[in-house]
Amino acid sequence: MLKKLRSRRQPRYSTHICALIAAVLLLLSVSILYLRLTSDRHTTHHHSDQLTFDPLLEEADPEDRNSSDDRIDILDDNPPDEDPNQYNDDDDVEDATGTDQINVSKYYFDHVQGVIRRVFDKRSIDQWEDYSGFDSNSETGFHNNINLGFGSDDVVLDYNVRAKLVQVKGVEDALLLTVGNRVSPLKEGWGDWFEKKSDFLRRDRMFKSNLELLNPLSNPLLLNPLSNSTGLTKADRMMQKRIINDFKKVPFIGNDNPVSKSKLESVREEDIKSETKIAERRTLDKDEIKTEFSGQIYADGKRWGYFPGLHPRLTFSNFMDAFFRKGKCSIRVFMVWNSPPWMFSVRHQRGLESLLFHHPDACVVVFSETLELNFFDGFVKDGFKVAVAMPNLDELLKDTPTLEFASVWFEWRKTKYYSTHYSELIRLAVLYKYGGIYLDSDVIVMKPLYSLTNMVGLEDESSASDINGAVMAFRKHSPFIMECLKEFYASYDDTNLRWNGADLLTRVGSKFLHGENGFKNQMELKLQPFFAFFPISRKNITRYFTQPSTDAEKAEKDALYQKIVGEALVFHFWNSLTSGLVPEPESLAARLIDQHCIRCSDML
Repeated sequence: MLKKLRSRRQPRYSTHICALIAAVLLLLSVSILYLRLTSDRHTTHHHSDQLTFDPLLEEADPEDRNSSDDRIDILDDNPPDEDPNQYNDDDDVEDATGTDQINVSKYYFDHVQGVIRRVFDKRSIDQWEDYSGFDSNSETGFHNNINLGFGSDDVVLDYNVRAKLVQVKGVEDALLLTVGNRVSPLKEGWGDWFEKKSDFLRRDRMFKSNLELLNPLSNPLLLNPLSNSTGLTKADRMMQKRIINDFKKVPFIGNDNPVSKSKLESVREEDIKSETKIAERRTLDKDEIKTEFSGQIYADGKRWGYFPGLHPRLTFSNFMDAFFRKGKCSIRVFMVWNSPPWMFSVRHQRGLESLLFHHPDACVVVFSETLELNFFDGFVKDGFKVAVAMPNLDELLKDTPTLEFASVWFEWRKTKYYSTHYSELIRLAVLYKYGGIYLDSDVIVMKPLYSLTNMVGLEDESSASDINGAVMAFRKHSPFIMECLKEFYASYDDTNLRWNGADLLTRVGSKFLHGENGFKNQMELKLQPFFAFFPISRKNITRYFTQPSTDAEKAEKDALYQKIVGEALVFHFWNSLTSGLVPEPESLAARLIDQHCIRCSDML
């Protein structure tokens, strides 16, 4: 048994021999596989009938294509923007690359996007930066040996644009900004047109204010989430109301409808008898649908004002004449508003209410570039005559020395104090053309104004000559107003806030009253004492927006309140100084502002 077991024992080194044979076979198979792969790669890239396009190897050296190195690794060592071709065949090549020059492909792999991109031709870009590619003697302005057709989308092909690109000196030029007197070279030829076009679009739809985004009432967080919001656009609501309106106006005529056929026929006969009137009525209905159902009405270059019953396409002058002729008009009152609509607060509304409280039959026109034409539709529905009009400067300033301001309006509105100076010119021109009373929007009327004629007020008791134009009443074609218009044109200064307003009235008033026709001119210009129009000066107005804290202070303010109510014609609350103040309920300002309210439930 022992002999049999010994005879079956394997040789001592059989395991090692098997392992060695397996290793040899593995090395042999790997060598054969490597040779096959190398042979196939060489054959694929050297025979066009079996070529598979590889953009990463398109421009590579043939000897380098047989290398087993990864081409992407080569590109990583030589980034696309460091193209070795940009160097000359000298020692600088090795200084720049550190090795012999490698012919890198014009393509590279974008690891972020996962796509193949064309390499930038940095040599050509550098030529543009140092003007080496520009040739003033060439017909096109460039050397003929420069490749103008770049493959990259980041390099423009237009000659003129590329010529201007090299003139860009900073980020301001790249952003098309105007710094001082320097204008970005990229805006030459089209920048002026673009600015005018942009300004026209801003003026479109009644020149709505660019500050509308600051309106706190437009903040979504302040809107009532339970409000009835349909999500329809203005056009959708317009069409919806138009369809509903058609259903209301035209009854359905059927076999069972109680409307008799004879009545329908009589209606049709009446329509046929006046085809011209029908066409006119339909035209007007179309205009009304375009504006009324949209909720807001704007000036559009053909429509300058709005009041129910007046034709929507009247010129500015015709609208004003038609408005004054319509119904009763005891006095004419003018206002100007050029701030955003949302800034017309309850305290400004109180000024209009106080005027209508004393003069319910007054014709009030508010001139504005920002308000909707039906902004005061609530007062109109209550029976008052209040209209908004967009001034047409060509018609309003006609036959006055200031007509030139209509032609330079586009440049004029870019000045710093345009809004204030525009209002000051409008009030002078309106009083001269139509005659009546002008009131600032921050004026509360305390007494009827029938007695005012050819009159302005002194601003402060400390000066006997400082005139303020917050309240002005003059007859049509007043010689004093004409002198003011002449002075406005002759000495206009767009950098001085008061120079063309209160200071102008003071200068002209002093000359007018002390001129050759002094006695006659005194009938054309009457100065009211300061307390009639400005019972509280601008220096002290802010302290009267707080309620009295002591009995003595309360007694003092009560006495002043009684004096203002008894003697002053108007109360000016100087909104430029108090716009950020909320009058406390028992303050003197609150009592005066609410003195003659109509919508008294509206809170200040």
